[in-house]
Amino acid sequence: MSESEPKLDKLAWLSLAKPDSITVEELGLTSDEIDGACNFSNERVTFRNPEEATTRAIRHIQTAVIGPAVETPTALFEALHHCWLESGTARKDNLSGLALAQLHNSGQIDVLQIAVKAAQDGARGFSVSRGISESLPLLDKIDVPNLLILVGLVGPQGFLQHAAGEWMNGHPSSIGEVVKGCLAIPSEALAPLLRTALIQGVSVNRATWLARIHELVANHNPLVSMPAVDALGLLNWDGGTAEEIDKALEVVRAGLHSDDERQIVAATGAGLNLISTATDRHVLIDEIAALDKPYIARQIGDHLAYRVEHLKAQPWYLDKLRLLAAKANQEAGSYHGVDHILSGLYLTNQKDICLEWLRTWATTNSDASPSLSEELPQIFEALAKDDETLGALLARWLTSDDAGIQQMARKFLDDLGLHRKDDLRFPTSTLDALSPPGLLQLTRRVLANVLREEQKISLIWSLTHTISAESRTHLLVREAMASFVGYDYPVATIKHLETVLVTEDEAPIKKLAQDIREALKNYYDALDALPTIEELRPLSEHRHRFTKEHRRMMNAAFEEANMKSVFRQLVTTIHLKAGRSSFSMRNGEVGERMHMSAASHSVTLPRSESIDKVGSDLQRRQFILSAEPKDQ
Repeated sequence: MSESEPKLDKLAWLSLAKPDSITVEELGLTSDEIDGACNFSNERVTFRNPEEATTRAIRHIQTAVIGPAVETPTALFEALHHCWLESGTARKDNLSGLALAQLHNSGQIDVLQIAVKAAQDGARGFSVSRGISESLPLLDKIDVPNLLILVGLVGPQGFLQHAAGEWMNGHPSSIGEVVKGCLAIPSEALAPLLRTALIQGVSVNRATWLARIHELVANHNPLVSMPAVDALGLLNWDGGTAEEIDKALEVVRAGLHSDDERQIVAATGAGLNLISTATDRHVLIDEIAALDKPYIARQIGDHLAYRVEHLKAQPWYLDKLRLLAAKANQEAGSYHGVDHILSGLYLTNQKDICLEWLRTWATTNSDASPSLSEELPQIFEALAKDDETLGALLARWLTSDDAGIQQMARKFLDDLGLHRKDDLRFPTSTLDALSPPGLLQLTRRVLANVLREEQKISLIWSLTHTISAESRTHLLVREAMASFVGYDYPVATIKHLETVLVTEDEAPIKKLAQDIREALKNYYDALDALPTIEELRPLSEHRHRFTKEHRRMMNAAFEEANMKSVFRQLVTTIHLKAGRSSFSMRNGEVGERMHMSAASHSVTLPRSESIDKVGSDLQRRQFILSAEPKDQ
């Protein structure tokens, strides 16, 4: 081999993996050496023959990556992992997998034996599994015991089981040996491999291996029976006989009614997977949804959202989604799959389905008062951008007689405020449909549940945008703004009224704003005119002493609370001088000085909270719990 060949091999690798970073001069190649094989276009080097480029790139990996590290298995798989990370645009070509497979198939190395040695020597399971998974489907012959040992060492890595399934698909005669090995020493690590082997077996001899799966389902060891149940769900039942499907359903239903929680979880997953190909047996999803388990909404929702795209065309698809709206006491984050589906429906103008689902979900879960932004973040974002629908939803939740739903509305409003969504309005269509008692109830609920000043002002003022507003809502808005909102947030209220006077063209609305401003002015002018009683002001010396004592007591309470803190026992306290800079310390080395910057977040508190806390709370509670007044 000439001296230029390794350089051309490296050039081929770079042309496939990093075409934008090739510098021919740095590789020590001359134009004469590459003219015969390469083209130059837009400052890129490409090989005229793609097959030659692939062959050379594989040879480069074999000689420059695998060869130097083959005697040190741990280093080899780290090098292969680094090669995979660096492969860039060539990652899809699986060059490192092809390089390993060629060496194995030619008898130069035993890939699985090297991998076992690497795992035994402490190599990262992820690096070993990824390296093997890329080459395993390409291997001609392997030592099955080595495969079992490797899986047992690295654990149930998903891509390794998948690669083993691909290999068994091309070597069906080895399936029985794999199953036999997994059954000889059942373990958590080998359970996924057993499941994969059983599925591959059915694809080879359906009747024989189905019988074998049902035999293993009855095994007393859950490390054998549960992979068999999983396999039943993952089989392709499209075209299966009714008798075969019914027998599989019997296994699933028995698991759903088991006393063992692990069997219930396994049967739930198997049942959902089974419906993916036996769609006419979808009633099984109803049975799963009826289970009183805190993870059911997550399992069904995630399955419908992420794993079975084709089921969206089924006429029963949305019915199953509606079942999840009626599930209570679910784990936090259980509705992310549902959220994915609903947000897709929302963006395709199927809002009614989403709002119906939200209505049922809110009513069912009102006792727990979940946060909409946490449970359904995508729907939250969609609503925040849809002022009309958002305002209608807030009106419905605020006027609910269920205190839990009102609490959900408070959380919703607070999260909207954190997203800087403060300019909220009730839609005109919603206000037009309310009776005078309904408008009064809505106003009371806004005063009781909305705490952010901008939100409260904009929602109350939006009541002026309705039919016959001058006779229906102006008096109501004046009383709310002057006696409640203006009392709690005088500066923001007056600023809003002045903006209305400048921008509004309708005379009745301008007159309303002027009346409210005059009422607030009269109140505060009279208040400012009151004399200040100096005798009630504490001496500055007393205030200073009180502040010092309060600080001392707070520090003492903090130290006492943290005395037995697990965190304080784990960390080392370092006393620093006060200043405007900070530094980091790693492994005993002090990092560079960093400038310290302050950050703050402020919220205006209602005046009534500090002046009359008890009275304010009582009135808010009265507004929350009171029923809609009777229409006179």
